Amino acid sequence: MTAALRCIMKSSMTSMTSMTSMFLATLLACPATMDAKLPSHPQDGLTEVEHWTIRAVLNASGLLRKETVLVRIMLREPPKEDVLKWKRGTSFTREADLVVRFQGKTFEAVVDITRKKLTGWKLVPGVHAGALWGEELPALVRIIKRHPQWQAALRRRGIADQSNLVIGPISPAFTDIPQGSRRRLIKMNAFDRSDATNFFGRPIQGLIAVVDMDRKQVLRVIDTGVVPIPRGPVDYDPGAVGKLQKRPAPLRTIQSRGPGFRLDGRQVSWQNWRFHFRVDPRVGLVVSQVKYVDNGKPRSILYQGHLSELFVPYMDPSMDWRDRAYLDLAENPGGLANPLQPGLDCPLYATFIDAVVANGQGIPRRVERAACLFEFDPGSMAWRHWDFMTRRTESRASRVLVLRMIATLGNYDYVFDWVFMQNGAIRIRVGSTGIDQAKAVTRRDLRDGKGESPYGRFVAPHTVAVNHDHYFSYRLDLDIDGVQNSFLQESLKVIELPSGPRRKVWVVEPKIAKTEKEARMRMHMARPSLWRVINPRVTGEVGNPVSYHIRPMGTNRSLLSAEEFPGGRGGFTSYHLWVTPRRPDELYADGKYPFPTKRNGLPQWTDQDRPIENTDIVAWYTLGFHHVVRVEDWPVMSTKWDQFEIRPYNFFDRNPAINLPR
Repeated sequence: MTAALRCIMKSSMTSMTSMTSMFLATLLACPATMDAKLPSHPQDGLTEVEHWTIRAVLNASGLLRKETVLVRIMLREPPKEDVLKWKRGTSFTREADLVVRFQGKTFEAVVDITRKKLTGWKLVPGVHAGALWGEELPALVRIIKRHPQWQAALRRRGIADQSNLVIGPISPAFTDIPQGSRRRLIKMNAFDRSDATNFFGRPIQGLIAVVDMDRKQVLRVIDTGVVPIPRGPVDYDPGAVGKLQKRPAPLRTIQSRGPGFRLDGRQVSWQNWRFHFRVDPRVGLVVSQVKYVDNGKPRSILYQGHLSELFVPYMDPSMDWRDRAYLDLAENPGGLANPLQPGLDCPLYATFIDAVVANGQGIPRRVERAACLFEFDPGSMAWRHWDFMTRRTESRASRVLVLRMIATLGNYDYVFDWVFMQNGAIRIRVGSTGIDQAKAVTRRDLRDGKGESPYGRFVAPHTVAVNHDHYFSYRLDLDIDGVQNSFLQESLKVIELPSGPRRKVWVVEPKIAKTEKEARMRMHMARPSLWRVINPRVTGEVGNPVSYHIRPMGTNRSLLSAEEFPGGRGGFTSYHLWVTPRRPDELYADGKYPFPTKRNGLPQWTDQDRPIENTDIVAWYTLGFHHVVRVEDWPVMSTKWDQFEIRPYNFFDRNPAINLPR
């Protein structure tokens, strides 16, 4: 029994009839030190006890009612200057930011957890928050199932029994709604799982319900006509895929002395790396205060880095597809991480880390194995050279440290990795897997001679997987040897020499971006450039300003403008890189809310064209790919990896991995 529970039970024994009120009063009165799992760092994620404190504060303030939905409860990021000054063992203040939905309106609240006090409460007009689907969906499904037009549409498809249907949200309702409506509307469709577990392979095409989420009301049922439900094999469990391949020979990694890293709370020490992390319910892994110990001196590289938004727009203009342009982080507030499977999602020898999320009434629950941390041998050398004079080879094996989390967002699963390398680089990787969204079509396949569908590819009989994109925006608050940094673009340009046998070469043309608009960057194969965050006031052995290079490793840019996406979403996809002055309230590339009347993200912020030279700046990198689906992606997609790197560029005075042991 925890100290928290003992304290509460002891204080509540006086009257069982008033247990609820006594519980809340006692929680506010019991000391904050009552639970062993207290935050040990200002940037630790919220604990279970802190969630109970938040709930008690709201209840005591009269704000936690039956109809109240706590859409988001997150750590209120402490001021950067306070975190940088904080010393281990000293106290710190804890606060929480809340987004609250009440009576069809959105509110923001701030709770001072340390003082157990509500310090902020305000109405936010013109926005709609995301939905806690696990809690809000059942009521919406019930009203849809009872709607006579919905039932009639199903009967036209030969479906009388709805018990085998999966009904869920497929997109916000940007179109097919009353003109000028600002209501919180969603489009919902159905899948038939009567003969398959993988219901994504059984779409009921052409049938949509437009639902008002706040009023729990069906506005419209749209039926564009009956399309056959695909009936091909779509399940992927061992019993459904036929004869299994021969199991490979065992391959095991054993760390007989334990892991090579040290984990103290959420602070990690590995080789020369030092950093802190938490699992945030909105953005997932948040990596903070990343430093590299260089000749005994910890040097700052990254104050904080995290995924800020994930945008997935589909490229089909039909009624039930045209609004599918998902802001997956903004629209799914229930917590990203799902439990990792030892030996499958992470090595058996990995260290697993739990996380805490809360439901719409603020009741916390633990997500077991929400993240994992492990070393592995990538099978490549850190560096190598064979000297033809001495006929001797010098080579060093490499090892990396991986911090991993996996999120399932509807049909897709995403693997998010932060990979720390011995050469001072950090590689950020995304693995995309899961199930492609597909539509049912009347055509069986390509054998009718009519060619491919214009908006997708046949992957199975009567099944077309629709073309779409994936864009991941990473927020990188780089602090290269300090807070005051600048952004340097170095363009590679061809020059013509006035004389000599060699008439043309390329040279590097540097330019410091003075304002935000100058730092909007796009990759061009024919016009390459380097993107570096530098500290002009710190120089290396030969006089170069120290820096880190944001190195793209293959990415795409949107072919459409933000105005061409539903709801004006996805404006951050217009550029591969943005640079802004650091602002505590600018955390999400497409804005804080998924359904605003006015968008408020990177395009709007950088239109101000604020100064970014020699100040505290944030880089925003867009990693993305176009997905033209292939047959091999069906019925479940092999993991596709995309990545980029932040690597030292004149930060060290020599190769930092040169002294690795043989």
